[in-house]
Amino acid sequence: MTGLGATLRRAWGEFVGPEATPTNHALTAATTAVGAVAAPLVARTRGAGRARAGAACLLAVDLWGGAYVNNTRACARWYERPGQGAAAHYGFAALHVHPAAVAWLDARAEGPPRRVPPAAWAVAQYAYLMAATVVVRRNPARRRALGVALTAGGLALDAVLGPSRVALWFAWTYYPKLLLGHASAALWSDADLAGARP
Repeated sequence: MTGLGATLRRAWGEFVGPEATPTNHALTAATTAVGAVAAPLVARTRGAGRARAGAACLLAVDLWGGAYVNNTRACARWYERPGQGAAAHYGFAALHVHPAAVAWLDARAEGPPRRVPPAAWAVAQYAYLMAATVVVRRNPARRRALGVALTAGGLALDAVLGPSRVALWFAWTYYPKLLLGHASAALWSDADLAGARP
């Protein structure tokens, strides 16, 4: 296979991890597809126009599939392979500026006034993600307990701030993808992660 097909195959392999099973591939695709369909439907019921519903779809494509795949053994081994240091994890987390997009989605959502202004909501969610990622990566011996606790903390933060109106599912995919999965690989032992091929 050459050209675009080979490039897409390689990119998918790096997304799910080279050791992904057929089940991993199927469930990653399925959760991504469910998010792509459900998110805009929920957004439309909350008063979102086509542009915002489309943005919700794009966010869900990344987060719903990512929440599943980042917690698989294959993906965890890939992101914990030799040569992947803390800087790679910080960079990956930093790319996930999704709270800003969700705040934009919520800016015109129907309903009573929010507990916190959308911009403050976005800053709090993103700052928590980055701080939690640093805590996990600086404490590798406690990564599993920290991954679980800090994911729960992110969900609690979302409940205190007030969940997104348009993307009700946001925190329930954002934190499991990025803290439980990518930052900590909390579901997997050190033995499971050892020996991943570079």
